[in-house]
Amino acid sequence: MAKKDTDSTKDKPLDFNERRMQALAKENAQLRDYVSTMMERLRENDQLFSRLFALEASVLAAGDPEDMCFTLLRELRSQFSLDMVRIWLDRDSIIGSTQMNALSEQDLIWLEAGEIKNMGIARRDVWLLQMEKGKFPWLQERDNDLGSLALLRLGSKDKPFGVIGLGSNNKERFKPEQSTDFLAHLAQVISLSLEHAISHQRLARLAITDALTNTHNRRFLQPYSHQPLSSWFGKGVMVAAMYFDMDDFKGLNDRLGHAAGDDALTELCDTIRRYVRAQDPIIRMGGDEFVLLLPGCDIEKAKEIGGKIRADISQLTCHGETLSVSIGLALSNAEDDMTLNDLVKAADKAMYVAKALGGNRLEYAAAKD
Repeated sequence: MAKKDTDSTKDKPLDFNERRMQALAKENAQLRDYVSTMMERLRENDQLFSRLFALEASVLAAGDPEDMCFTLLRELRSQFSLDMVRIWLDRDSIIGSTQMNALSEQDLIWLEAGEIKNMGIARRDVWLLQMEKGKFPWLQERDNDLGSLALLRLGSKDKPFGVIGLGSNNKERFKPEQSTDFLAHLAQVISLSLEHAISHQRLARLAITDALTNTHNRRFLQPYSHQPLSSWFGKGVMVAAMYFDMDDFKGLNDRLGHAAGDDALTELCDTIRRYVRAQDPIIRMGGDEFVLLLPGCDIEKAKEIGGKIRADISQLTCHGETLSVSIGLALSNAEDDMTLNDLVKAADKAMYVAKALGGNRLEYAAAKD
């Protein structure tokens, strides 16, 4: 009888309270799992936010667009474990004239006008792709192992100026159905930062640029005027300076008008540029006077350059009148390390000697004379 009673108790249905307790226990276990999962996601998101904030801080601290892009590439690679980080920029956009010499061809690729819109990227802030062996037109052979790609548009939908590509060999890293809030926010911060840096750089360039000849103006020299040349060009570098003055420029203006005078100055600067390096500063000192600085150029080479410029100018006509220029040349040897002001004054003095001797000539005066 005892055994029968035991079996009867075992088969007895659970009462309401017992069933409720078991359900609560199951719900509690599920809730603990859910809370644990949420806490893990919160920790991951907190780490992601921290890395994003650090990245944004680094980008904002960059001094110019080139530095900003270089910082962006470095930080994205180091902080987010990506297999590819690349920037595509539109040559025809606001950033098209920006120098990016510090970035390699693997890091930066220039696009032609309209390519971003033609690819369909302009319509979205972020585009997530899963790929088969790098099946995307902008990718290269070295990208064949990429499994997924995130493309972040830089600039507005109407005027995109670039794209940042984040690639991973993991096909699940950037799945099309994933949220893109973080990436869209990052793209917006980078876009605004780059646009601000470009605008600031352009304003700074305009402040030191002569609008007529597109040479530098006197303000360009102000930070260096009273400093040794080595603080600008480096120690042990000789620097030649030429001072140019158009002959009878006032007479030309009086006879033909200021438009003709402007044309003559443009001809002079175009001629100078043909014989010098792109980085050699040409400065309009005022009126028809210009200074050319040639770092690393010895006196014989400087005389050769100056002679060719003078000869070419003397073959030009402007509105029917022949042009000519007087040139003063001075040199600061490496051991002299003169100030910029003193070198320019020496070249200016030599130019006045050329004027006094009839013009259309080059005169050299040792910088210490």
